[in-house]
Amino acid sequence: MNATTIRGYVETDHAAVNAVALAAFAQYAGDYDDWPTFSAGIGRMADLTADGDLLVAERGGVVAGAVVHVGPGRPRSAIYPDNWSVIRMLVVDPAARGGGIGRALVAATLERARRTDAPAVGLHTSPIMATALRLYESIGFLREHDLPPNRGVPYARFMLPAAHIPAALVKLGTASCHRHVVPAKAGTQGSPASR
Repeated sequence: MNATTIRGYVETDHAAVNAVALAAFAQYAGDYDDWPTFSAGIGRMADLTADGDLLVAERGGVVAGAVVHVGPGRPRSAIYPDNWSVIRMLVVDPAARGGGIGRALVAATLERARRTDAPAVGLHTSPIMATALRLYESIGFLREHDLPPNRGVPYARFMLPAAHIPAALVKLGTASCHRHVVPAKAGTQGSPASR
């Protein structure tokens, strides 16, 4: 099995990240009203580097997943307090699912959140995203409240208190030998120093 590397986004990842995002959401095409407009937004995932740190999972030299960590004080949806860390757009290529990539990406975002001293980590998801929802709940994310439907799909906000991040990381198995984090190279969009 190829090792998974979690690293910061670089510009050459742009097309691959967007393609993985579209592939990951394709199974929900029949669930959303106005799928063409919704999927056009999903297909611009790499643009989220403007407001957060985009992390990429690479396996065998190929982008296999991605996620965005939005730190405290960075632009975000009004559904989150400004001092929280936020997880956005966890995506895994359908061909690479079941190999721990999603878990590794969530662990990387929680490690970043822990370094920010945010009081909590938030995310929103839908019951139709059952695998992701099971993962989040299994590591301690608590459902706080329903959100307005997004193009006909129900959503809710979830929260993990910062004090629970260490336990969540243990549950995610961050000590696993198949995963390691590589910082983004200086001067890339994945590097906070370059913004």
